[in-house]
Amino acid sequence: MKRFLLTLTAALGLTAILAPGTASAQTLNMDMSWGIRNQMMYQQQGDANARAVAAAYYNYMLRLRRMGYTGPSLPTGVTTQSLQAANQRLQQAYDAYNHSSMINSQRTSNAVNDWTMRAIRGCYPVIDAYGHRTYVCQ
Repeated sequence: MKRFLLTLTAALGLTAILAPGTASAQTLNMDMSWGIRNQMMYQQQGDANARAVAAAYYNYMLRLRRMGYTGPSLPTGVTTQSLQAANQRLQQAYDAYNHSSMINSQRTSNAVNDWTMRAIRGCYPVIDAYGHRTYVCQ
């Protein structure tokens, strides 16, 4: 009995000492502060560029007025149509990116499913009567 208690105590002690403090399946927290910092930095750069362009236009018009120009303000090139066209191109870029991401995800899913069906389940691909690719398992 004494030997059994000694063995049990030693086993429990070793388990407590050698057991890891955290489970190995846990993941680390994702630090996304870099993305937030970059987004704020890009916003500041865009704001600074817009202010610089506006200031340059204002100073140019001020200089023209001081030289005696009394006509209307010169066109800036920014119109409703140019803004709508820029927004439309941006939307098209977003749509193209999302579409390519969807296609890439679908390809990955198809490859994983094909490997699962062939390697793990032992199935083989066939074409059914309707022309669809399917698997036959034994």
